[in-house]
Amino acid sequence: MQLKSVIVSVVGIAFLSSVGASGAADQKDRDAQLKLALDELKAEVIVLERQVRTMQEAMDKNSGQLNTLITQVVDNVNAIRQAQSRTFEGSTSALQAVGGLGEQINSTNQRIDRVSEQLAQVRRLVENLPKLPTFEHITPGNPDQLIAAAYGDYSRGNYDLAISEFRQYVETYPTSEMADNAQYWIGECYYSKKQLNQAIAEFDRVVLLFPKGDKVPAARFKKGIALRELGQIDAARAEFSAITKLYPRSNEAVLAKQELEK
Repeated sequence: MQLKSVIVSVVGIAFLSSVGASGAADQKDRDAQLKLALDELKAEVIVLERQVRTMQEAMDKNSGQLNTLITQVVDNVNAIRQAQSRTFEGSTSALQAVGGLGEQINSTNQRIDRVSEQLAQVRRLVENLPKLPTFEHITPGNPDQLIAAAYGDYSRGNYDLAISEFRQYVETYPTSEMADNAQYWIGECYYSKKQLNQAIAEFDRVVLLFPKGDKVPAARFKKGIALRELGQIDAARAEFSAITKLYPRSNEAVLAKQELEK
């Protein structure tokens, strides 16, 4: 909850900054541009807060899944920094007109630094968590035990075994709420094995088998990353662009936008 309060404070400071800018800036065009950029920054912080909340709700799951969420949060912190840099680059005169806005932005940066440090602490805690139990015998008809075994093997780097277990879950429980997650993690296993073409095929199966599943944006984003690593830049760019248009409110849309700006 302390992490959430820090992020809420960041949003508050960004809001106060926008008010100060609109009241103090004499040049209307620059003031409007500055306010628009600050509103964009607030939106990105809200996305960050929602993503951290998702991470907190997933604390009871395995370290591999949680580390993925943490990585996404860190990427969003970097995206916020880049947004700030774009906002105030070359706008010295506008900042002088605003007055105390520079100090407030410095305060925002300090708070983001605290968020980054807290995320680093969470990562260290996750790394020290006990490993998920090994299931020597999976009880037939027990989907929870099967998915737990698959996650455990993934977190231990037993990718081939994890692939087999995740695939068995998808085939046995195709209507389960976790079926799209299982299919997604098959792709992650192949990605970790550096078998990028196979990973892309498995990420495509998430969209094909579970078009309304909540892992579709993540699958398409990771497919874009794999395409980029294969040197297929145009295809990767098309994937990232599609994510921003089809899933504009998703966490992956923020990350896709960041990839497009590189």
